[in-house]
Amino acid sequence: MRRIPLTAALAVALGLPAAAPTAAPAKATFVSKLKVPGHHPKAGKRWTVTVTARTRSGKALRATALYQFLYQGQVVSTQGPTPHGPDNKRPYHFKGVMHDPSFTWPARSVGYRLTLRVVVRVKGRGKRNLDYWVRVRR
Repeated sequence: MRRIPLTAALAVALGLPAAAPTAAPAKATFVSKLKVPGHHPKAGKRWTVTVTARTRSGKALRATALYQFLYQGQVVSTQGPTPHGPDNKRPYHFKGVMHDPSFTWPARSVGYRLTLRVVVRVKGRGKRNLDYWVRVRR
């Protein structure tokens, strides 16, 4: 006689599935884009970053943006965008479009292949990671 575990027997008796399926992560329900000047920025020079957050029909959304810098797939730094103020580590709040004209790459990043990740979050709609590889030059 084969023994059935008690939890499986209870699940069958109650009409429940024996093992609950794992829920897939919710997909972001908005469109977000990243626009930058190119893959080879110069260290110490301004590099304008533009990020958008809109519905699929084009309506501007309230969102936050946060920069993450990756080297070989690992996050090595997290910074908040600073379009109008000093450096910070907090996400930057915007509606529809964020322009960051003050972004500069440090000299210590010259020669490395890095990834700039902009994490865009919209409350109630999820988050998107916008990745862009760069190799900083002198």
